[in-house]
Amino acid sequence: MGVKNTTTYYGSISQLLHWIIFLLVAGMLILGFVMGDVSDKTLRGEMINIHKLTGVLILVLMLLRVLWALYNVKPVLPFQTPAWQRLAERSMHVLLYLGLIIMPLSGLVGSVAGGKPPVLDGISIRLPIGLNKPLAKMAFEYVHEPLAVVLIVLISIHIIAALYHHFIKRDDILRRMLPSRGRR
Repeated sequence: MGVKNTTTYYGSISQLLHWIIFLLVAGMLILGFVMGDVSDKTLRGEMINIHKLTGVLILVLMLLRVLWALYNVKPVLPFQTPAWQRLAERSMHVLLYLGLIIMPLSGLVGSVAGGKPPVLDGISIRLPIGLNKPLAKMAFEYVHEPLAVVLIVLISIHIIAALYHHFIKRDDILRRMLPSRGRR
C-alpha cells in the first residue's frame, strides 16, 4: 500500500489521519459528556484541560487532513453508485470536515474568550482575542454543545453507510479505508 491515495484506495496517510481522528473524536465525545458529572474539582479541571488540548490536536489534524485531501486524488465510487448516493457521500464528507473543524475551533474560541485557555506544560494556548464572556458563552451554547449532537448523528450515519456498503452491498467502500491486509 502506498502513502498517497489512488483512484481505488486511500493511501496510508489518509487512513492514518482518518482513524486517529476517529479515535480522538470518539474519546472526546465521551469525555465531553462524562466530565460534567465529575465532582472532584481538581480531577474535573484536569479532564477539561485534556479535553481542550485534544480538541486543539483534532483541529490541527483536521487541517492537515484537508491539505492532504486537496493534494491527493480521491478514490472514486463504484460505477453503479446512484447519483443520490454520490451526492450523499460528498455532502456527508463536507459536513464531517466542517463539523470537525468548527467543533474544536469553537471550543478553543470559547475557552480563550472565557479566560480559561488550554494549558500545555504551563504554556497557555492563545488566540488573538481578549477576555469576552458573551463570546465565550455564545461559542459554547450556540456552537460547541449543539454541534456535539450533530457530529454524533453525522458520525453514526457515516458508520452505518460504511457497514451497509460492506455487509449488504458487499463493495469495497469500507475496505478501501482499511490497511491493506483488510482488502480482498
